[in-house]
Amino acid sequence: MKNTTQTVFGVLVAAACVLTIGTARADRVSFGLGISGGDCSFLALGVNNGGHGHRGFGGPRRGWHGPRGPLVGVRLGFPRACPPPVPVIVAPPAVVYAPAPVVVQRGYWQEREERVWIEGCWVETVDLYGRRCKTWQPGRWEIRRIREWVE
Repeated sequence: MKNTTQTVFGVLVAAACVLTIGTARADRVSFGLGISGGDCSFLALGVNNGGHGHRGFGGPRRGWHGPRGPLVGVRLGFPRACPPPVPVIVAPPAVVYAPAPVVVQRGYWQEREERVWIEGCWVETVDLYGRRCKTWQPGRWEIRRIREWVE
């Protein structure tokens, strides 16, 4: 934002310099800029060539007494009567914590071990040369832990 303001101000100064040279061929040349700060402060810059360059049907200028250059004006305004901006207060939504429902159940978990017979089967493996081969795996007993709810 600061670079943008400096760029705009630089362009305005350059435009004012161009208009002061007097090379403009227009009937009247005017240029103005107003910048507001949002709190009733402002900066206004205006440049006016004063109508130089128009002689009206090729005749001499009437009512013109001596050389006159372009008019350049700057006006600054500061806040006096403007009320201060109203503060905006945004409150976050209310958070309500509800306690978890209490569930009472009678009973407990009981773990027990159970022997399970696993039948024999063919298992496919890869040998040292990268070939697939099948080998027989005989049946066996496995012990598994089972968790049960007891009331």
